[in-house]
Amino acid sequence: MHRIVAFALLLTLALGGIARADQFTATGRGSSEDAAVTNGLNSAIDLAVKQILDEETVKKNKQKIAAALKGKARKLARVVQKGDAEFTGAGYELQVVADVNLKALENEINALGLMQDAMGNPRIMVLYNPNLPQGATLGQTRADLEAFFDNSYGAIVDVLVDKGFDVIDRASALKFAVQVAETHEMDLDTNKAALYGLRYNADLVLYYQTVGIGRVGAWNQTGSSAKIFLRAQLINPSTSRIVASKDVESGSMAGTIQEALYRAAKDVGQKISVVMIDAIKKSWKREKSGAGTFIVVLDGVADVDEIAGFKSGLQAIPGMENIRERESGGGTTTIEIKSGSSADAVKSAVNKVGKQLGWSLKLVRSEGARSTWKRQ
Repeated sequence: MHRIVAFALLLTLALGGIARADQFTATGRGSSEDAAVTNGLNSAIDLAVKQILDEETVKKNKQKIAAALKGKARKLARVVQKGDAEFTGAGYELQVVADVNLKALENEINALGLMQDAMGNPRIMVLYNPNLPQGATLGQTRADLEAFFDNSYGAIVDVLVDKGFDVIDRASALKFAVQVAETHEMDLDTNKAALYGLRYNADLVLYYQTVGIGRVGAWNQTGSSAKIFLRAQLINPSTSRIVASKDVESGSMAGTIQEALYRAAKDVGQKISVVMIDAIKKSWKREKSGAGTFIVVLDGVADVDEIAGFKSGLQAIPGMENIRERESGGGTTTIEIKSGSSADAVKSAVNKVGKQLGWSLKLVRSEGARSTWKRQ
C-alpha cells in the first residue's frame, strides 16, 4: 500500500513538472535517428536558455552553458512529437517538438550565477519612520530614538552593500524621516515612501519602523536589557504596492539602557536585511523578466468613452489582457496593466493605441514600471 501511495505521489509530481514545461520546436541532426533526436532536444534546450537569459549573456557564456548542460538533454526535455527522419547522405535529420522543464533548466543556469549577472542588482532606498506607535517608548530621550534609527539603518545598509546592492545615500533617507516626523500623516506613509523612491530613481524601497519596544527591568542590579520589534515593508515605487512585509525582534543586555538599545538596534537591522534579501531578489527577477504590474498615467484623458476605447485597444494587443482603471479625475486617468511583457513593450502598446485613436501622446516621464503620458 505504501508503495502504491509513493508511486502515485511520484507520478503526480512528474505530471506537475510536465505541466509547467514549455514546448519548443527544433531540428535535430546526427549519425543515427536516436542521435538526431538527442541533438534536437539539445537545440530545443538552447532555445529555452535564450528565454531565460538575454542574447548577450548567452553569447558571452556559450561554452560555460554548454559544459553545464552536457549530457542532460533527456533530464531537461522530453519529445512530444517527432517527425520522419530523413537521410541526407551525411546523417539523419528530423524535427522534434519537445517539452523543456524550464524550472529545472533555470536551476542549472542559476548554479552558474549567470541569471544574477544578467539581471544585476536593484537600487535600494532604505527609509525609516521616526514616529513611534502610540504609547511606545524608546530609551529616555530623543537622542535614544535617533541613535536607534542610526544604528538600525547602518546595519541594514551594511548587509545590503555586502550582498552587492546599490543603496541610495543616507542624506536622502534622513530628509524623508524628518518630513514624516513633521507631518505625522501615518495613513499616507506607504505612498509617500513610494513617491520618495521614485524621486531618487530607486528600483525598490525598504521602509521600516518600530512597532513595539519593551524594556525589562534591571540586570544584575547595575545593567539593563531591551527588546525591540521592527516591521519592514518592501515597496515597488512604480506601483506603490507592498511586495513583502516582515517582522523581526531582538533583545540585548548591557550596562545601560542606551547601550542595550543600540546593540538591539544593530542586531534587528541585520536580521531584517537578511530576511528581506530573498524578497528583493524575487521581486527584481519578476521585474527583469518582464512579468508584473505596470502603471500608465494619461494626462489629458478623462472622458469615459475615451478611456473605454483606450482600454479596448490595449486589450487587443497580445500580452495586455489584464487591464483596469485605477482612478480618474482632474483630466488624468491612471491605468493598471498586469502583463508578462516588458516595460518597453507596454510603452510601445500605449503609443500604438494612442495613434489608432488619433491621439498625439508624448511620454513625459518613465520610472521603471510606471510611465506618464501627456495628450497634446
